[in-house]
Amino acid sequence: DLPLAGRYQVRNAVTALAVARILAERGSTSLDDQAIVGGIAAVRWPGRLDRVGEGPAVYLDGTHNPAGARELAAFWDENFAGRRIYLVYGAVRDKAVDEVAGVLFPRATKVFITAAKQPRAISAEALAEMTGHLSADLEAVPEPGMALERALAVAQPEDTVFVTGSLYLVGDLRRWWRARAPSTAR
Repeated sequence: DLPLAGRYQVRNAVTALAVARILAERGSTSLDDQAIVGGIAAVRWPGRLDRVGEGPAVYLDGTHNPAGARELAAFWDENFAGRRIYLVYGAVRDKAVDEVAGVLFPRATKVFITAAKQPRAISAEALAEMTGHLSADLEAVPEPGMALERALAVAQPEDTVFVTGSLYLVGDLRRWWRARAPSTAR
Protein backbone atom coordinates (compact mmCIF):
# COMPACT_ATOMS: atom_id res chain seq x y z
CA ASP A 1 0.00 0.00 0.00
CA LEU A 2 1.53 3.33 -1.08
CA PRO A 3 1.39 6.27 1.31
CA LEU A 4 1.11 8.73 -1.59
CA ALA A 5 -2.23 9.13 -3.36
CA GLY A 6 -2.66 9.20 -7.13
CA ARG A 7 -2.28 6.54 -9.81
CA TYR A 8 0.93 8.14 -11.11
CA GLN A 9 2.54 7.40 -7.74
CA VAL A 10 2.21 3.68 -8.51
CA ARG A 11 4.25 4.25 -11.69
CA ASN A 12 6.77 6.30 -9.70
CA ALA A 13 7.12 3.55 -7.06
CA VAL A 14 7.57 0.83 -9.70
CA THR A 15 10.21 2.97 -11.43
CA ALA A 16 12.04 3.57 -8.14
CA LEU A 17 11.93 -0.16 -7.36
CA ALA A 18 13.32 -1.06 -10.80
CA VAL A 19 16.14 1.49 -10.56
CA ALA A 20 17.06 0.35 -7.04
CA ARG A 21 17.19 -3.29 -8.17
CA ILE A 22 19.36 -2.43 -11.19
CA LEU A 23 21.74 -0.44 -8.98
CA ALA A 24 21.89 -3.31 -6.47
CA GLU A 25 22.63 -5.84 -9.26
CA ARG A 26 25.47 -3.65 -10.50
CA GLY A 27 26.92 -3.33 -7.01
CA SER A 28 26.22 0.40 -6.76
CA THR A 29 24.15 -0.07 -3.63
CA SER A 30 23.48 -2.77 -1.08
CA LEU A 31 19.72 -2.25 -0.91
CA ASP A 32 17.63 -5.37 -0.62
CA ASP A 33 13.93 -5.68 -1.49
CA GLN A 34 12.88 -5.22 2.15
CA ALA A 35 14.80 -1.93 2.40
CA ILE A 36 13.30 -0.73 -0.89
CA VAL A 37 9.75 -1.60 0.18
CA GLY A 38 10.37 0.05 3.56
CA GLY A 39 11.62 3.20 1.85
CA ILE A 40 8.60 3.40 -0.42
CA ALA A 41 6.26 2.82 2.54
CA ALA A 42 7.91 5.64 4.49
CA VAL A 43 7.87 8.26 1.74
CA ARG A 44 6.06 11.55 2.40
CA TRP A 45 5.62 14.40 -0.08
CA PRO A 46 4.03 17.48 1.46
CA GLY A 47 1.98 19.42 -1.05
CA ARG A 48 1.29 16.47 -3.38
CA LEU A 49 -2.23 15.14 -2.85
CA ASP A 50 -1.50 15.98 0.75
CA ARG A 51 -4.64 15.47 2.86
CA VAL A 52 -4.42 17.92 5.75
CA GLY A 53 -8.02 18.18 6.97
CA GLU A 54 -11.29 16.37 7.47
CA GLY A 55 -14.98 17.33 7.40
CA PRO A 56 -14.57 18.68 4.72
CA ALA A 57 -11.52 16.87 3.43
CA VAL A 58 -8.81 19.40 2.58
CA TYR A 59 -6.01 18.58 0.15
CA LEU A 60 -2.94 20.56 -0.87
CA ASP A 61 -1.58 19.71 -4.30
CA GLY A 62 0.92 21.67 -6.35
CA THR A 63 -0.68 21.03 -9.73
CA HIS A 64 1.09 23.67 -11.79
CA ASN A 65 1.23 22.13 -15.26
CA PRO A 66 -1.17 20.45 -17.72
CA ALA A 67 0.09 16.89 -17.05
CA GLY A 68 -0.43 17.39 -13.32
CA ALA A 69 -3.89 18.82 -13.95
CA ARG A 70 -4.86 15.74 -15.93
CA GLU A 71 -3.60 13.48 -13.13
CA LEU A 72 -5.49 15.52 -10.52
CA ALA A 73 -8.66 15.36 -12.62
CA ALA A 74 -8.26 11.57 -12.85
CA PHE A 75 -7.81 11.43 -9.07
CA TRP A 76 -11.01 13.45 -8.65
CA ASP A 77 -12.89 11.23 -11.10
CA GLU A 78 -11.71 8.07 -9.30
CA ASN A 79 -12.23 9.27 -5.74
CA PHE A 80 -14.76 12.10 -5.67
CA ALA A 81 -17.31 11.34 -8.39
CA GLY A 82 -20.64 12.89 -7.41
CA ARG A 83 -19.11 14.97 -4.60
CA ARG A 84 -18.73 18.73 -4.51
CA ILE A 85 -15.18 20.00 -4.95
CA TYR A 86 -14.24 23.52 -3.93
CA LEU A 87 -11.04 24.67 -5.57
CA VAL A 88 -8.63 27.31 -4.28
CA TYR A 89 -6.34 28.15 -7.20
CA GLY A 90 -3.43 30.47 -7.85
CA ALA A 91 -0.70 30.51 -10.50
CA VAL A 92 2.53 32.20 -11.48
CA ARG A 93 3.15 34.04 -14.74
CA ASP A 94 5.13 31.43 -16.68
CA LYS A 95 2.69 28.52 -16.42
CA ALA A 96 0.04 27.14 -18.80
CA VAL A 97 -2.84 28.64 -16.82
CA ASP A 98 -5.51 28.27 -19.51
CA GLU A 99 -4.82 24.57 -19.99
CA VAL A 100 -4.63 23.76 -16.26
CA ALA A 101 -7.77 25.78 -15.51
CA GLY A 102 -9.53 24.26 -18.51
CA VAL A 103 -9.03 20.77 -17.08
CA LEU A 104 -9.85 21.55 -13.43
CA PHE A 105 -12.32 24.45 -13.26
CA PRO A 106 -15.26 22.75 -15.03
CA ARG A 107 -15.06 19.87 -12.50
CA ALA A 108 -15.20 22.16 -9.45
CA THR A 109 -18.43 23.32 -7.82
CA LYS A 110 -16.82 26.70 -7.12
CA VAL A 111 -13.36 28.14 -7.75
CA PHE A 112 -11.71 30.63 -5.42
CA ILE A 113 -8.96 32.46 -7.29
CA THR A 114 -6.12 33.84 -5.20
CA ALA A 115 -2.43 34.70 -5.43
CA ALA A 116 0.58 33.37 -3.57
CA LYS A 117 2.69 35.85 -1.68
CA GLN A 118 5.34 35.74 -4.38
CA PRO A 119 6.42 38.36 -6.97
CA ARG A 120 5.80 36.00 -9.93
CA ALA A 121 2.21 35.29 -8.84
CA ILE A 122 -0.61 36.45 -11.09
CA SER A 123 -2.95 38.69 -9.12
CA ALA A 124 -6.31 37.21 -8.17
CA GLU A 125 -8.10 39.81 -10.28
CA ALA A 126 -5.99 39.19 -13.40
CA LEU A 127 -6.25 35.42 -12.98
CA ALA A 128 -10.03 35.64 -12.56
CA GLU A 129 -10.24 37.71 -15.73
CA MET A 130 -8.11 35.15 -17.63
CA THR A 131 -10.02 32.09 -16.43
CA GLY A 132 -13.51 33.26 -15.47
CA HIS A 133 -15.06 31.75 -18.59
CA LEU A 134 -13.94 28.27 -17.46
CA SER A 135 -16.05 28.12 -14.30
CA ALA A 136 -19.76 28.57 -13.66
CA ASP A 137 -18.95 29.94 -10.17
CA LEU A 138 -15.70 31.78 -9.61
CA GLU A 139 -14.68 34.29 -6.94
CA ALA A 140 -11.45 36.28 -6.70
CA VAL A 141 -10.08 36.48 -3.15
CA PRO A 142 -6.67 38.22 -3.17
CA GLU A 143 -5.41 36.93 0.20
CA PRO A 144 -4.69 33.15 0.15
CA GLY A 145 -5.75 32.41 3.74
CA MET A 146 -9.02 34.22 3.19
CA ALA A 147 -9.61 32.26 -0.03
CA LEU A 148 -9.23 28.99 1.85
CA GLU A 149 -11.45 30.29 4.65
CA ARG A 150 -14.13 31.14 2.06
CA ALA A 151 -13.92 27.64 0.59
CA LEU A 152 -14.16 26.07 4.06
CA ALA A 153 -17.14 28.27 4.89
CA VAL A 154 -19.22 27.02 1.96
CA ALA A 155 -18.07 23.39 1.92
CA GLN A 156 -20.18 20.86 3.80
CA PRO A 157 -18.52 18.09 5.85
CA GLU A 158 -18.94 15.57 3.01
CA ASP A 159 -17.38 17.93 0.43
CA THR A 160 -13.73 18.33 -0.52
CA VAL A 161 -11.54 21.42 -0.74
CA PHE A 162 -8.45 21.35 -2.96
CA VAL A 163 -5.73 24.00 -2.88
CA THR A 164 -3.81 23.76 -6.12
CA GLY A 165 -1.86 25.54 -8.80
CA SER A 166 1.32 27.25 -7.77
CA LEU A 167 3.66 25.40 -5.45
CA TYR A 168 4.19 28.79 -3.80
CA LEU A 169 0.45 28.96 -3.04
CA VAL A 170 0.49 25.42 -1.66
CA GLY A 171 3.44 26.35 0.56
CA ASP A 172 1.74 29.54 1.75
CA LEU A 173 -1.46 27.70 2.62
CA ARG A 174 0.33 24.74 4.17
CA ARG A 175 1.99 27.16 6.59
CA TRP A 176 -1.37 28.93 7.11
CA TRP A 177 -3.11 25.60 7.81
CA ARG A 178 -0.47 24.52 10.32
CA ALA A 179 -0.67 27.86 12.14
CA ARG A 180 -4.49 27.70 12.15
CA ALA A 181 -4.84 24.14 13.43
CA PRO A 182 -1.55 23.00 15.02
CA SER A 183 -3.17 20.03 16.76
CA THR A 184 -4.25 18.49 13.46
CA ALA A 185 -1.48 19.72 11.16
CA ARG A 186 0.90 17.24 9.58
